[in-house]
Amino acid sequence: MRKFIAFLCAVLVTPAFSATHKVPADNPLATIQISNKWQTKEYGERVEATSPDGALHFLVMPVEANKISESMGEAMRYLRNRDGITVKSESLKQEQGKLHGMETRNVSWQGKDMKGDVKIRFTIVLIAEKQPLLVAYWGSPEAEKKNEAELTKILQSIKKP
Repeated sequence: MRKFIAFLCAVLVTPAFSATHKVPADNPLATIQISNKWQTKEYGERVEATSPDGALHFLVMPVEANKISESMGEAMRYLRNRDGITVKSESLKQEQGKLHGMETRNVSWQGKDMKGDVKIRFTIVLIAEKQPLLVAYWGSPEAEKKNEAELTKILQSIKKP
């Protein structure tokens, strides 16, 4: 009985419901945990994930400190090419914040894809001096609301290795 209780405690404490991903894989700047329910793929420098219902998409990648705007532009081109997203430039919002004591900058837009309205959000996390991480997610406002708790868990899981 004691072995069973010890096993049960280990299972409950172990984050078996999520996988830890290194970003980038070979020389990690950060780690991030994404639920096993999400479809996740690692592509060397970046990690991409899609919610279980396929309605929300997530991307995380390191960027060079002096090329943040350039990297955001590349990520936006990727979104446009991948999902046919058009952005309403007048909807731009920017906010400063903190995540585990690290400086963050949030940039968001409203847009449209083939299915309707889309919200696009980029978060730049300054992991260490001159070592930013770009986190992006996009999907319908309904998908964002539905997956809000999981998104919060993912963002809160970002840590230095």
